[in-house]
Amino acid sequence: MSKAREFNQEIDVVIRVMRHAQAAVKSRFIQEVVPDRLTIVQFNALQHLHWYGRESGMSVSELGEHLGLAHNTVSGLVSRLEQHGWVIRRKCDKDRRRARIQLTPQSEQLFRERVAHATHFWERTFGQLSSEEQKNLIESLKRLKQVMAKPVWPSYAQLHPRDADHLQKRFETELDELAQAKLKLVGIRLILAQIAEKRNEHELAAYLNQAASEEIRHTNQLFALLGHGENFEMLLSSLVQEDRVVYEELLALLDTAPCAEDDEALTLLQQMVQDSRRYKRWFHSVHKQTNQ
Repeated sequence: MSKAREFNQEIDVVIRVMRHAQAAVKSRFIQEVVPDRLTIVQFNALQHLHWYGRESGMSVSELGEHLGLAHNTVSGLVSRLEQHGWVIRRKCDKDRRRARIQLTPQSEQLFRERVAHATHFWERTFGQLSSEEQKNLIESLKRLKQVMAKPVWPSYAQLHPRDADHLQKRFETELDELAQAKLKLVGIRLILAQIAEKRNEHELAAYLNQAASEEIRHTNQLFALLGHGENFEMLLSSLVQEDRVVYEELLALLDTAPCAEDDEALTLLQQMVQDSRRYKRWFHSVHKQTNQ
């Protein structure tokens, strides 16, 4: 066997050992997280709060930048963590409208326990080597570190530039997400208002209708601020496309629905398909007129 081939085989062994060690550490990490009913993403969020927000905490936007997740996704993530007692939202002293996310004593205890778990892990692995084996391994690893060039990783600022254009685009994206969320609230409140009317809870129905009306006003203002008001044709075209998708989904549901003639769900789906056909004709007609 040539020296080059033998050297390559030895390097292959080193790489496999490193990968095996990484897999063992990752397995221990998952075993720690699972008993606490935390997902990997949730634990990553807690880690970033532990590393970067120990005193002042972090805003949803800041945490989203660290995790590389959208504002709405992080907001829901934080809500679930808060619900289970891992984080708490505190009002910002400088701006009471904003909240800072901070770890609770429960989370701090989790990270203290991780230190003990890590010690136990290395005692059960590295501790099985004899004193001489441990010494030789440490010396070899130190020497390997010396001969390897120190990796130069990009800084967080380089990975997440905060120039004016970047901040403006991110702000506009979050405004658009807020507008879309408010549109969903409009629909939910109008549906609840109709249910309240049927139950003769007229005061509640009036409140829900008023709340829906205010959400519509807020949404219009957000769209105007984003310049969407000047792109009415584009929004109408998008509505036509989304309506087509909903119509196709309804047809697919209808095809897979049970065949019982008196089935209430089947009757409802058939009515929704008929209504969707009417909507398609209306939207297409209006869209066609705006393009003339």
